[in-house]
Amino acid sequence: MAGELELPFSEMRYDITMPFFEGRVKIDGVKLKPTKTSSMVFADYPQLREGDFGVCDLNLGYFLPAIDAGWELIGLPVFSKRKPVYPFIFCRADAGIQKPKDLEGRTIGTRQYRTAISVWVRGLLQHRHGVDISKIAWSAQVKEVFPNYDKTTRIDYVDSKKSAADRLLDGEVDALVTDISDAKLLEVLESSPKVKRLFPDYMEEDEKLYREIGIYTPVHIIVISKKLDRAHPELAGKLYAAFERAKQTAYDDILSDRGGFSVIYLRERAKEQFARWGDPWKYGIRSNRSTIDALVSYNHEQGMTRARLADKDIFAASTLDT
Repeated sequence: MAGELELPFSEMRYDITMPFFEGRVKIDGVKLKPTKTSSMVFADYPQLREGDFGVCDLNLGYFLPAIDAGWELIGLPVFSKRKPVYPFIFCRADAGIQKPKDLEGRTIGTRQYRTAISVWVRGLLQHRHGVDISKIAWSAQVKEVFPNYDKTTRIDYVDSKKSAADRLLDGEVDALVTDISDAKLLEVLESSPKVKRLFPDYMEEDEKLYREIGIYTPVHIIVISKKLDRAHPELAGKLYAAFERAKQTAYDDILSDRGGFSVIYLRERAKEQFARWGDPWKYGIRSNRSTIDALVSYNHEQGMTRARLADKDIFAASTLDT
């Protein structure tokens, strides 16, 4: 249609965003152009830095540091992907680590120091489990794009040819904190007598976190170009509303038994989840207040940002009343 804004839009294969790509959710005056992008920032990313993009699905570990560094992006209060983080803390079974405080004085392996999983883990260990994270050394494989302003942080960068999981299995590190999306690797770690989880009751721990302070840890956020936001100040609000519609469409699919997932009694499982958790994928600033506040604090405390950033610095103006 003439006059439509063609908007590059990260391809996201989440059930709550698929209605966009299926053409079931429209945005007035906008034509979406699905684009393959990475949510990870392992090096300088000129398109994101200069604002030469449309809508991007970004790993939350880079979001506030990028804003602090002046990159031309701004967020929507749409946390497109969430994962519990307690399952991703593994320890050597023979390292004498029985409780979180035992991590002090130890070395933790990770793929990258600054991803959403590691930021959340450090913050939760410090604030909910009394761990002095300044006493932990980190062994990472991928160097950082953004500076770390906490000069007490100890990070040793190692050859990335050997995975962090293998370094744990071989006894080179005491513990492991990293996102694992590989079923075979999870099976190796869960079945190895050399390895145990720091929180074997991780599902209970995750639900306790949500029940007590309302956080189900997000790991991705939707960002848009600041250039676009300045040129079209109404766009972010329209996008936010469309993400809400897409999510509700996906929920309706599940509750109508047309979700298309290979899970027996998916509808019943979803209804149980809503009864226990409400909407764990909730969007908006008000309903994510405790999550946003924790994220801002953790980033500042861990040296990721020079100051605690305010909502107006983080989110597009047309979404500040959500």
